[in-house]
Amino acid sequence: MGHISFSTALPWVAAAVIVATLSSQRPWLVANATPSEPRGLYVGVPASPAVGRLVAFQAPAAALPYAGGLPLLKTVAAGPGDLVCASSGRLAINRVDRGPIARVDHQGRPLPQWSGCRPMRPDELFVFSDRVPNSFDSRYFGPVPRNQVLGVYVRVPLISEQP
Repeated sequence: MGHISFSTALPWVAAAVIVATLSSQRPWLVANATPSEPRGLYVGVPASPAVGRLVAFQAPAAALPYAGGLPLLKTVAAGPGDLVCASSGRLAINRVDRGPIARVDHQGRPLPQWSGCRPMRPDELFVFSDRVPNSFDSRYFGPVPRNQVLGVYVRVPLISEQP
């Protein structure tokens, strides 16, 4: 029996991921192509969203022009009761500075701005990535309603990353 090359299989795997993502409210597999989280495939796991966990969610209205209709994948940085403050171009979570808030994206387009200083409600999460300075996250579109979260995900290691 012949072997299938990676380059032959990749388009079929990508198509399967897209179909699975678009045909299900809670996709079991999500692809990430942005640098805000490691690029690759992520599989859904039976866990509740919590600080430090990676979640996929439907893009809020302010993020739709940037998300292209696909689910976003981000790390939960603040949950119910955590104090989030976004003002004067800086983000703080529980009074710890987490980084800048940009006014424009890498193409010079104005970014939506979320501002405020308040505890997260029981029905919302604040997602944030500090992997890259220009991650498009809750700094720009605000807290994510829990009912928009599709699930918790973990990265599928690539064959080349296996020991």
